[in-house]
Amino acid sequence: MDYTKIITSLIPLLLVAMWWVIDSMNTVNRDVYLIKSQMAHLITPDGKIVPSTGNMVARQELKEELIEKINDLHVRLKIVEESK
Repeated sequence: MDYTKIITSLIPLLLVAMWWVIDSMNTVNRDVYLIKSQMAHLITPDGKIVPSTGNMVARQELKEELIEKINDLHVRLKIVEESK
């Protein structure tokens, strides 16, 4: 067998495989860069989570609802205490 012909025929395959690995690494690096750039919008450098505007609105509505329920419970408790 002539090994030089086999090696010569494998060179294009090796080059394509190397190109695929390099391209995949570039894709992963680009994805990591995009994720890190988006993380800056979600987490401060101190490590605190930055709430989104939609999340802040939902939390504010939940807080108001809980305050109303707590106030209602206080009123009911006063009524029960006065009736005794």
